[in-house]
Amino acid sequence: MAGLLVACGGEYRDDPQNFLRALNVSKPADVEHVHSHYWQSAHFTDEHCYYLELMPKQGSNLLQTLVESGQRNYQSDAPLATNSVSDIPPKLVLERPVWFAPKPLAEYDTLVSTNDFVRFGILRDRKDGRIFVYGQRL
Repeated sequence: MAGLLVACGGEYRDDPQNFLRALNVSKPADVEHVHSHYWQSAHFTDEHCYYLELMPKQGSNLLQTLVESGQRNYQSDAPLATNSVSDIPPKLVLERPVWFAPKPLAEYDTLVSTNDFVRFGILRDRKDGRIFVYGQRL
């Protein structure tokens, strides 16, 4: 059994399964997986961190899916809040990838978790609609 628990951890870069690993829902067909970085500890508790870059097609309801998934997975009884704080994303276990939301923060619409014990946020590029998602649970 101990070997089974250790096997649960890992680190995955640009793996199409990272959407499912991170959000516990399948990636919609109308969303392109551009980049991702996912890490899960080998510990028996659910400890993970991830960054996703996604490109939804016109008419996609990806943003709604992400908000619902974030609230469910991070047990936030409060809605995600628009945040103008410059520390988005906050410091996480994984180093921020160079591809993650490379523009100045002012060029994104942002939604972040109001829960202080877990980290979850969504950044949407105002020009091209590209969506960046980060999350962490320790």
